Amino acid sequence: MSKNFIFIFLVLSIGLLAYMLGRKNGSNQVTASVVQNINLVQQIAELSAVSVSGTTTVKLTNKSSSPGAFSRLKDYLVENTLTATLPYEAKFGVDIKNKNIKSDTKGKTITLFLPDCKLLSLQLSLDKMETMNQTGIFASTTIADLGRAQKEMYSQVTKTLSGNVEYRKMARLQITNILRSYYEPLGYNLTCVFDDNAASARP
Repeated sequence: MSKNFIFIFLVLSIGLLAYMLGRKNGSNQVTASVVQNINLVQQIAELSAVSVSGTTTVKLTNKSSSPGAFSRLKDYLVENTLTATLPYEAKFGVDIKNKNIKSDTKGKTITLFLPDCKLLSLQLSLDKMETMNQTGIFASTTIADLGRAQKEMYSQVTKTLSGNVEYRKMARLQITNILRSYYEPLGYNLTCVFDDNAASARP
């Protein structure tokens, strides 16, 4: 069981406990205190990131694309083709560092304004890299070639994931559902607005 899951479970339990205490004591003070705890909301949102995994592949080669005997001779002597594949783990969610969460409470409805979801982290499993190489008789694959392949793969998968709309949608949905589970025991209906400008501009 992950630490994130345990934390979120405890947070939801706090929400339920606050509701029960407020009801038992005949007072809304405890409940209002939990509802307005933006720091707790920040922690929940940050820990609700969506994890995704996959593989990325890159091919580096100096093989000639021109026909002819000279090109074939050159490839036979000095070709250096490296194909590398790496698994990766990535997380999508909200980055609240140096940003504020704004809330708008009207009756039993709460609107939370958060930064939009995006790629938060990317980790390549370098110890699981698979390679295939083809070299000429006077060439060999070097550590520098492997390093260049790793940089290419990191850049490539970062660009691809950063533009992945579905993963961002998944993160918004998961964060919204978990925050709703936090507020519903307190008797509030929650709406989340994910927008960098909204989070900074709303009062």
